[in-house]
Amino acid sequence: MKLVNLIPLREAKEEMSPELMAIPFFREFQTAHGYKPLFRFIGTKGEQHIFTAIIPNVGMLDVIIKDAIIMAKIEAKQAVFGVIYTLTGLEKLDATICKMKLKEGVIEHIPYDSADKKNFDAKTTKFKEIIEDVK
Repeated sequence: MKLVNLIPLREAKEEMSPELMAIPFFREFQTAHGYKPLFRFIGTKGEQHIFTAIIPNVGMLDVIIKDAIIMAKIEAKQAVFGVIYTLTGLEKLDATICKMKLKEGVIEHIPYDSADKKNFDAKTTKFKEIIEDVK
C-alpha cells in the first residue's frame, strides 16, 4: 500500500481557521498604527469573525473613559477595526478606526473617513451592538 492512500482526501475548499485568516490584517494594523494589541477570537456573526483586544491603559483619558476595547470584524477579503469604549457615566460608544481590503495578496489600508460612504456605510461602522449578537 502506498503512503498516499493512507492520507485522507481533502476537499477542494478547505476551511481556514479564523485566527489564520486574521493574521495578515493584524500585521497590517500593527504596521499602520504602531500598536500591537493582543486579539482574542470571541465568535462568529454571519460571515464575520469577531476579535477583541482590551486596551489596558487609556492614559490621561481615564478621567472620562472607564474602559475600551478594539474590535476587529474579519472576513476572507476584508477587515474593519473599531473601538468600543465606556465613559465614566457608563455610556457605551463606538468609533471606527479603519478598513482593510485584500486584493491579489496585497492589503489596502483605508483610514476612516465619515464622508466615504462607499467603504464606511452604516452597517460597517456599527461595533457596540455586535458584542451581544456574537454566537
